[in-house]
Amino acid sequence: MQARPAETGDGHSARQVERLLVEAERSHAQGATDRDPEWTVMYGVEELNAEAGNCWRLLGAHHRAAACAEAAVSEFNERLPRSAQLNRVHAAEAYLEMGELEQALISVRTAIPVSKALSSARSVELIRRFDDRLEPYGDSVTVREFRDHLNAELAA
Repeated sequence: MQARPAETGDGHSARQVERLLVEAERSHAQGATDRDPEWTVMYGVEELNAEAGNCWRLLGAHHRAAACAEAAVSEFNERLPRSAQLNRVHAAEAYLEMGELEQALISVRTAIPVSKALSSARSVELIRRFDDRLEPYGDSVTVREFRDHLNAELAA
């Protein structure tokens, strides 16, 4: 498995990705042209935010990753609940990486009901992987309460 720029300290890669993200945002803001593939018409700002958030997460820029994921959630919310749910978990992961345990738990809690309603194995697995990342905080009352809530909700 190749190391991510955030793990290697490769600032050149991080600057290159940032430049490409700015270029993508600028291009998206200008709108589609007749030279663009047909599928790009369906690619809205929320998808751009979601993808940018993943890029920032991989680079270790967790504040930016959380902001992009939250922006994607607000755009996806009613229209694409599964995409909103995935971005809620991505935001929670970013908050956890920033050491904001309470905010991470708030964010991931909002993803649980959607995951149940969608009956999506992938979304449940994403929440379970997030739960695994809570292990260093396992003795915390808030984590124990979250785990009890998660297990009760997913068992119901």
